[in-house]
Amino acid sequence: MDIHTSLAKTAKKPFRRWWLLTTLIVLAAMGGWMVPHDQQIDAEMLKFATVQSGPIQFSVKGYGRLRSKISREITTSFAAQVETVLHLPGSRVEPDTVILQLTNPELTQQLHRERLVLARQKANVEALRLSQESERLVLKGQNTLLSSELENAKLREQAERQLITQGIVSSLDHQRSILTVAQLSERVKLAQQQLSQTSALHKQRIEIELELLKEYELSYQVALQAVEQLQVTAGISGMLQQVHVSQGQAITRGQALAVVGSERTLVADLLVPEREASEIILGQRALVDTFVGQVEAKVSRIVPIVQDGRIAIELTLLGELPSNARPLLTVEGQIFTAKKTAALSLIKPPRVTPQSHSQLFVLDKQNNMLIKKSFKFGKLAGNAIEVLEGGVSGEQVVVSEMSDYQHLEKITIKSLNR
Repeated sequence: MDIHTSLAKTAKKPFRRWWLLTTLIVLAAMGGWMVPHDQQIDAEMLKFATVQSGPIQFSVKGYGRLRSKISREITTSFAAQVETVLHLPGSRVEPDTVILQLTNPELTQQLHRERLVLARQKANVEALRLSQESERLVLKGQNTLLSSELENAKLREQAERQLITQGIVSSLDHQRSILTVAQLSERVKLAQQQLSQTSALHKQRIEIELELLKEYELSYQVALQAVEQLQVTAGISGMLQQVHVSQGQAITRGQALAVVGSERTLVADLLVPEREASEIILGQRALVDTFVGQVEAKVSRIVPIVQDGRIAIELTLLGELPSNARPLLTVEGQIFTAKKTAALSLIKPPRVTPQSHSQLFVLDKQNNMLIKKSFKFGKLAGNAIEVLEGGVSGEQVVVSEMSDYQHLEKITIKSLNR
């Protein structure tokens, strides 16, 4: 026998026994840790709701924004450059409030040209009137002179007619006087016709020049309005909702500049889930919450387009607006769709959706425990939800967050004081 080998084996045996014993203790501890014990929960962590029985008002909830029913989109009819932005979104404005100041040297030059053309045409019209008046006076003077000569000729003829019987005036001279009267009468008649025709021609020419003057005035007004539009005004009373341009930016014809909306007439654009929108019809009563106050409303329009699983509903506000109501304000809305005279309902627990099945914990008061139970839910009714199956009137259901305990069927309650 090898004495050294035997002694070595004898020395290793206590170490192996100690290692085996330690391993068994650790495994026993781990096994004990893995053995399930009864789960307990502190009563102070629980929030209960009672299953109610009675009439229930169904509703559809959504969120959205207030919008001006009357708004003005401000655009430009010419190219320009933004010189100054005087007001930013959120500012309250009046019709004559200047929002933006634009510049366009060509429009200013065009206005100067139109002003000169208009002034020149006005001077031409005035000069024409003076010329026509002078011509009319000349013709009138000639007519007056001829009329005087005619009167003298008539007097001479009358006198000669009386003297011809006495032999003082010869018959030949009298015939000459009669001829003179006839000639002068014809000349007076022609002079009067000439004066009348000249006046008509003057009037027609003045009318033509005045029409031309109106065209020049219209061109001047268009140029003036274009220059005045370089100062972009709100146009209506309300709130400046959007400004699409910035200082120094070059803008093109027809480009949108800003949006102004009225603060007096507002509507609410509400987004509701598509699956619930089928229950909404025009005229249904609604309630809009601005988080400062609530206002009655009614459904006035249903947009038939689905966006991200939601449908837009327009609500007309009926009552007095809360103090914080303004365009673009985020709001919540509730549309009342139907009513049942008798039904079971429960305050909506977390993670529970309409028309679904869920497992919730109910209170077993006698055994001081929570028992998992299956429920079938119907439609929403404000903060509550309809209970179709599984619920009993007066039953207390846990409505606090219990996602960490869903793997359990029963939970013992500690410190329950009910």
